[in-house]
Amino acid sequence: MGRTVPTWRDRIESEIGTLSRFNRALNHGDRIALEILIEGVRNRRAAGGMMPSVDPWKPMLVSMLLECYSKIAELERTLEDLSSER
Repeated sequence: MGRTVPTWRDRIESEIGTLSRFNRALNHGDRIALEILIEGVRNRRAAGGMMPSVDPWKPMLVSMLLECYSKIAELERTLEDLSSER
């Protein structure tokens, strides 16, 4: 028997596909930033699938926020390491 509901991965990829025109309108730096956020969503697909939501954007945005936070935390650790070396 076939699936009647798209997989979480398919839903996410479909939503990411809707961003293609938006992505093309961005400048180069913003395009890179958006791709990093999208990669964060892809890296957290398993967790996103565990968050029951009709709207795939909720888990996608949480994943993007986590990606931002992890980058900030990494920079803070680097700054702490550099300041402790002095």
